[in-house]
Amino acid sequence: MEKITPAELADRAPKVKIFDIRKKPDDRKIPGSIRTEGEALEAGGELPFGRDEDVVLYCGSGNSCSRIAQTLRERGYRAVALEGGYKGWVDAGLPTEER
Repeated sequence: MEKITPAELADRAPKVKIFDIRKKPDDRKIPGSIRTEGEALEAGGELPFGRDEDVVLYCGSGNSCSRIAQTLRERGYRAVALEGGYKGWVDAGLPTEER
């Protein structure tokens, strides 16, 4: 699986690690998500998760997180992108929380 829909993530959220990689995040986020720099994940530095963990990345609209998730999968990580990114989550009427 390369992408996960907002509804699928809402069902699985407690079982996966969620990372907010938006370049300019606002004061809201997907509940339980962790802020990290997408470029750092892509560059191959030390990652805040292991290869055996399910990881979901989200950016603003789904483009950057798709590219970075693909790079991580190529390196053996179980990473997927949130379809539509943060905008898709909000448009689906799903909850957010303060950063």
